[in-house]
Amino acid sequence: MTPDAPPADAVSDAAAPDPVADEHLEHARLRLHIAAATIELIRTGDTLRPDGEAVAAAAGVDNEVLQREFPTWQSLLAVTVMRWHEARIAPLLAEAGGEGAAAFLERLIAANLADPRMMRLLVSTLTEGADTSNPAAPFYRNQYEGFHRTVHHLFEQDVAAGREPATVDPRRAADQLLALYEGLQLQAMLRNGFDVLAAFRDVTAQLRRGWAADVHMEPVTGVYEL
Repeated sequence: MTPDAPPADAVSDAAAPDPVADEHLEHARLRLHIAAATIELIRTGDTLRPDGEAVAAAAGVDNEVLQREFPTWQSLLAVTVMRWHEARIAPLLAEAGGEGAAAFLERLIAANLADPRMMRLLVSTLTEGADTSNPAAPFYRNQYEGFHRTVHHLFEQDVAAGREPATVDPRRAADQLLALYEGLQLQAMLRNGFDVLAAFRDVTAQLRRGWAADVHMEPVTGVYEL
């Protein structure tokens, strides 16, 4: 027995374009285009924070269009930085998937060195996220939490695969690796001639020796006990 054919009107309805969906897609494409143009402008321009006229000209859109899509610099900054960050994270994760958390962060440092102006802009968003009066602060904090989860998950995989000691706490190790990564990145931006990759490899080796030794501080007792 063959199934009944669907009514002709049902077929036509299923094939009909959805104007609302098309509008949303075009809207998203426009925003990504403006963000991409902003990234290139920052990479090649004289400032990390170009004005609206320069961004509109780089994107080839009217100022009114830019203002409609991104009413403030903070809104454009958030989309631009996160678009750049997410686009570079995906291939780095794929490359370091079988090598672990430390390898991933080392590759990320190398990527930062290859794109220094965007890295400096990314670091500047840390102050935006720390400012509770900034409407974009929850967005930045959520993104940062996601980055920490990524490193934590990679370290869990390291322990499961035997790349790192089974005795180490993955969350504690992720905190240490991120503190190292972020501290060295800040030094690299402020100290001329600082070899951030060499420093990261050196300190990571020291961390690994501590993890392998499973060093823990003894609990404090007596008058200093809380």
